[in-house]
Amino acid sequence: MLILVALAGGLAWAGASGWMFFELRGQVNRVLDDKLVESARLVQTLWQRTPAQGPPATDPSGSTNLSGARELACQVWDVDGTLLTRSGGAPDSPLARLEQGFANVTVNGEGWRVYATTAPEEGRRVLVGERRALRDELANQIATALAVPFLLGLLALTAGLVYGIRRGLRPLQQVAHQVGSIDPAKETSWDLSLARVPREVSPLMRAINGLMARLRSTLERERRFLGDAAHQLRTPLAALKTQAEVALHSEDATQRERALHQVVAGVERADRLVHQLLTLARFDESGQFSKRQVDLREVVRRAEAALAEQANHAGVRLETDIPEAPVTLQGSSEALESLLANLMNNAIQHGREGGQVRVRLGDDPPRLEVEDEGPGLAPAERDKALARFYRGDRSTGQGSGLGLPIAARVAEIHHGTLELGEGAEGRGLKVAVHFPKE
Repeated sequence: MLILVALAGGLAWAGASGWMFFELRGQVNRVLDDKLVESARLVQTLWQRTPAQGPPATDPSGSTNLSGARELACQVWDVDGTLLTRSGGAPDSPLARLEQGFANVTVNGEGWRVYATTAPEEGRRVLVGERRALRDELANQIATALAVPFLLGLLALTAGLVYGIRRGLRPLQQVAHQVGSIDPAKETSWDLSLARVPREVSPLMRAINGLMARLRSTLERERRFLGDAAHQLRTPLAALKTQAEVALHSEDATQRERALHQVVAGVERADRLVHQLLTLARFDESGQFSKRQVDLREVVRRAEAALAEQANHAGVRLETDIPEAPVTLQGSSEALESLLANLMNNAIQHGREGGQVRVRLGDDPPRLEVEDEGPGLAPAERDKALARFYRGDRSTGQGSGLGLPIAARVAEIHHGTLELGEGAEGRGLKVAVHFPKE
């Protein structure tokens, strides 16, 4: 910033100085040209008053030397080309060949500014000239006298800007000190203080605090996920180890086969648990998927097709009730399929053999209902059922207690609500998901 300000100030100063120099040079030349005209007219007047012998060969200004550093040269020529008189600094040859007006000429290798005037009656010609080098020297002296204050002013302005910018940016150094003092191991040190913070820095501080809050939330989700995974995988892994040891050391083929079947079932449960944990971790961050227009009828059809074999194996009949008209929702097809699949999987696992699992889709506003004929949940347990890894006392399935939390999280992401209630005829569990009307 300092470099840019200094460069901008320097360029502005250089431009102003250049313009001032050329304007001043023009003003000086015009003033000196007027002096040449006045001097030439003065000499012409003197010759008209004393036509016989003419005035003495002195400077046309009336003094022998106009200034110690600059002299005017004057020549008076007769109509026949005879030099009548000249000043001490004038050459013998004509300064210029013009009859009237100004000219820039070179005499004996030296530049001159010459003004000529001719008397209309006698034809006598007066030439008054001044060396251009003396003019340039005078203009340069005046420009230098004005440039020095300009330069000193630029230096003073730069010094003031350096001080002002450094003082103005001092709060940023304080912010940097606060950020640098954050201890990653102590989350209490992550919140930056907004006390005595300038108004210009406050948005930055609030943005950093917001970033720290999001980071704290992300770390909390990761810790919760790792803790949940470690806790829930410990039991199935221990069971797998036990059954594998039984199969390894058993001499009874039937017992060994039974143990191996238990190993396969345990692996399937562990795989389902890991899949649910990963799904829950992904849905904990609502921005992990893109949203588009989704037809909930297609969601129901795909979920029914995916779980039909599991339902047949469990002896449960799936029944769906969907309207003919599309039921659309702005959301993620993948997340909504996961919601319905978890609800249907819970209903299949906890339903009774030979019973039904009914899936209903309503519109205006959109809603999903999944109802089973299992033992259901007591009213006191329904709020607890949405907690992770909760399993009711009357639970008969082999789930891990993550199906309902996953469904509740997906509903929350889509600005919906999940409600638990009794199934038909006062038995079983009915889960209803209500979505907002678009």
